Amino acid sequence: MINLIIDYKRSLLALISSVSRHFGVNTDHATLPEMDELLKKNYKNVVVMLFDGLGSEILERHLPEESFLRRHTNSSVSSVFPPTTTAATRTMESGLSPIEHGWLGWNLYFDELGETVSIFPNTIPGTGGRQAADYHVATRFLPHKTIFEKIRETGNEAYCVSPYAGYKLDSVSDICENVRMLCETDAKKYIYTYWPQPDYDMHDYGTSDSRVNAHIRDIDRCVEALAESISDTLIVVTADHGLVDIERWINIYDYPSVSDCLDKVPSIEARAMSFFVKDGMKDRFEHEFNRHFGEYYELMSHNEVMSSQLFGSGVPYPKSEGFIGDYIGIARGNVGLDVITSDSPFAAAHAGGSKAEISIPFIVIER
Repeated sequence: MINLIIDYKRSLLALISSVSRHFGVNTDHATLPEMDELLKKNYKNVVVMLFDGLGSEILERHLPEESFLRRHTNSSVSSVFPPTTTAATRTMESGLSPIEHGWLGWNLYFDELGETVSIFPNTIPGTGGRQAADYHVATRFLPHKTIFEKIRETGNEAYCVSPYAGYKLDSVSDICENVRMLCETDAKKYIYTYWPQPDYDMHDYGTSDSRVNAHIRDIDRCVEALAESISDTLIVVTADHGLVDIERWINIYDYPSVSDCLDKVPSIEARAMSFFVKDGMKDRFEHEFNRHFGEYYELMSHNEVMSSQLFGSGVPYPKSEGFIGDYIGIARGNVGLDVITSDSPFAAAHAGGSKAEISIPFIVIER
């Protein structure tokens, strides 16, 4: 089964669990052994830098072996499921598995509104950006304490350096300069950084475009310069997911034998799609879905998803199982399903079950 590719014992969840335990925060999840050994050295500064979309295969395609980041690559680890920014960054910012925090994907159906909501921008998909409510829906209905709050409660310092965390950041260089300044203070601290490239450009131009290459080389240069300017610091560089180029998008509503079985518009992610099926139509849905799309997607029932711990272990957040619906369809190649238009703007995408989407680098720089 596709979900066996996700190794939660060697994943982003394990990485942040190592950080949590190091700073005195309780966690029920497995830690990453390599990270545990590094943290035994008790560096003053622990820095985890996450670059959106910089999966292991993307890194190796764009940087030569002698580059700074590749020279310092320790290994590859897994993202979480689905390998997408919402699920992965919430895991990094909470220390919880996706099933525990509930931020499973970009689009989630909220019974409270009777609407599917794109949870980061708080909009209704397909409406040109109409706001879902006069409050942030996911923050209200999926609240959690951040890892930064948890670490501060232990008496240590913790920072999130991101364009979405109150920092004015126009470049990777800006991120690195903020990290450098924070590292100069005397306190023991954790610093997490997030930057939305090269993901943005890969969505628009594909995984091999020259603009993507330029961004990745800039990341390589800036992180090297940062490492040369600080001391008593452990830097880990990783990603939330990789991407694959999409050869063809298929609109599921062009197949009425499938879409007529659906009670709601599919949600979560295009390559990790949840299906809510009308009463009495599950057998027909399974047959028709597999007949048309079985070559491209693996279909898992709700019970199979939960028993396999596809979204990780732990006590599910009360809304998580509702988001999953009756089935999850997981992409395993270069074809994607869509619900709005078969002429998708995305040249590359993520959230599916391929190694390219799931495998991310574990890069270690000790100073």
